[in-house]
Amino acid sequence: MKKQNETEGKFNKLPVAAAKFIRLVVNKMRYRREVRRDVQAELAAHFEDKLKGCKADTEREQKARQLVGDFGDVKLLAVLLRRAKKRCRPLWRTVVARTFQTVGVLIVCFVLYVVWFLTGKPVINTNYVAELNRIVTQSSDGTLNAAPFYHKAVPVFKKLPKDISELLRKKYNEVTPEQKQLIAKWINDNEETLELVIAGTQKPFYWRTYGNKQNTTEMISLLITDLPEFRKLAYSLRWRAQLRAGQGGYESAFDDIKSCYRFGQHIKGDKLLIEQLVGIAIEAISVQTIRDILSEHEIDSATLAKLQNDFEQMLLREDFAVSLIAEKMATYDVIQRTFTDGLGNGHIIPARFEKLLPDVLVISAGPARGGSVSADEEQQPGFLSGLMLLIRLSADSVCSFAKNTGYILFMHPDKQQTLRAAQQVYDYWETLKVKAPAQIRAEGINPEKEAMEIIKGNLLLEKLVPVLDRITEIVHRHKVNVEATLAIMAILRYYRDTGDYPKDLQELITAGYLKQLPIDLYSDKPLVYKRIGDDFTLYSLGADFDDDGGLRSKWGQGKEGGDQIFWPVPKS
Repeated sequence: MKKQNETEGKFNKLPVAAAKFIRLVVNKMRYRREVRRDVQAELAAHFEDKLKGCKADTEREQKARQLVGDFGDVKLLAVLLRRAKKRCRPLWRTVVARTFQTVGVLIVCFVLYVVWFLTGKPVINTNYVAELNRIVTQSSDGTLNAAPFYHKAVPVFKKLPKDISELLRKKYNEVTPEQKQLIAKWINDNEETLELVIAGTQKPFYWRTYGNKQNTTEMISLLITDLPEFRKLAYSLRWRAQLRAGQGGYESAFDDIKSCYRFGQHIKGDKLLIEQLVGIAIEAISVQTIRDILSEHEIDSATLAKLQNDFEQMLLREDFAVSLIAEKMATYDVIQRTFTDGLGNGHIIPARFEKLLPDVLVISAGPARGGSVSADEEQQPGFLSGLMLLIRLSADSVCSFAKNTGYILFMHPDKQQTLRAAQQVYDYWETLKVKAPAQIRAEGINPEKEAMEIIKGNLLLEKLVPVLDRITEIVHRHKVNVEATLAIMAILRYYRDTGDYPKDLQELITAGYLKQLPIDLYSDKPLVYKRIGDDFTLYSLGADFDDDGGLRSKWGQGKEGGDQIFWPVPKS
């Protein structure tokens, strides 16, 4: 304090020109107060030293003006003094200063990056819903489309009484005679509805127009609400076939089953995966019903031959492989709506990402398909939508959110990388779907692991890409199921004609009852056929790939042991 007072005292004794000049220089330095105070003292001492020989105030003022002129530009002097002081400061102070400067710059850059990231907007280049409609529309002639018939029948099954709905799902031998009468009455009352379905199956094509009811161009928002009713239609046809067979009307019963199978074929094709799986389920209902009827009734050889021939004709256009064209398009649609399309290769849009996959960002639960972004938030600018994610976070989810958000902000693959990974995983599916389970096992392929390796680290694709090994399992099971049923028809025909069962399946080929051996995809050999007393057994090794001697198991439990038995057929 004493030193400061002395400095101020000397400063106040300086001529006005010198004092004014020093204040101006010190102010122009724009540096710490203590440094400016030192500079002020040093400049004051400099002027005091130069003015010692001046006696009169006028002379001091004139000399001061001359000294000020010698110093030159005030601003340049201030800059030079500031640099000099910085060079003279201690090393630790320089390190601290540089550290804070660096941190400040990083914070500013981070804030700018986050703002840029959160304000990203997608560019919708392709209407994939329209593209899907173009693919599935198989003819410009609407009269060839079965959809109007099926969709006209749906309302009746939406109003299906709960007790009837539950009974329809059961097998013929699992209900009481009274319940059968109840089902028969309901089917009789809705005969016209079932005939609509039959009429639809006579059409060569089936396609629906996607997005027309929801008025949407976003594939992930498509809702196929009539699929449960489609399954009820199949159950009803199965039951009418069983009831007709019980009255001896085998041909009409088999006509219903063939219609049911064609119904399933219609729903398959280059459509959404969920539709194809329902189509497979309906086909499976059909062939299972055939085996049920064949096990309950003695069908003559001619009727069996016609049924077998009709099925073989239907199977000529059967493609058991599932098509993932629509799923691929849906994935591409999500990518174009979840990434920016501009600067760089496109980065992910957090608000859109959270809408699609709320569980990844651990946001409060929302609708299954809509995430937790409200309609109002959907209309907000990207930055505000991004901030809303932070506002809605609960305390328990902060750590997980921070981890995933950090990954999304800095490490998640960009749009181009995501598109390449999606293309690779769907190409992988094309190579996988032609391989039988036995071949996949022999080659040591792990479909799920290899698919996840392709899209490793891509949170979006990990959630979007279907479970490939599960799909292949369903498809292969179904193909074996159908071929086994054809083989059973041939075996029973042989028995009706000769009074004995063939010694092996090859004998059916030789005698002309079967065109080709039914291959077990789980052994890459013919299905296991054995004569047992006055009956026979036909089975697949199942998912454990071992012959357990005909030990019965259910699909999905085969890895724990047991075979898939197609004959004899259990009562329930």
